[in-house]
Amino acid sequence: MRRFVVGVAVAALLIAAGCGGDDDGGGGGGASSQATEEFCQGFNRINERFSDINPVTNPEALQEALDMLRDLDPPEEIADEYATVLEGFERLSKIDVTDQDAVSEVRDELPEAEDAFNTVGDFVEAEC
Repeated sequence: MRRFVVGVAVAALLIAAGCGGDDDGGGGGGASSQATEEFCQGFNRINERFSDINPVTNPEALQEALDMLRDLDPPEEIADEYATVLEGFERLSKIDVTDQDAVSEVRDELPEAEDAFNTVGDFVEAEC
């Protein structure tokens, strides 16, 4: 599923929060086709590489995915949300995601993260 990378972050960030995700997203029209195509190609490469890896049991994979995600240039229409997604990944890479207190602290520090993850996920789902 193309939402894997975003989904992993959501799952790790919102463990035990019961996040439900797929609202009908928009997509199309706003982003330049070149920027969207390049972003999607990079995102899909990352997704393929990490689709069978669990960041809870393999935190090095989360760091590697983060490094690759930093290299992507998101389309303007999701740039702010994508920055929030990266911030969420940054914070997750620095904690033990099995530690519920640490996860709760990150969640509390990034209240906009869930919406950002969903927005980026909806964009990927619609455009990639």
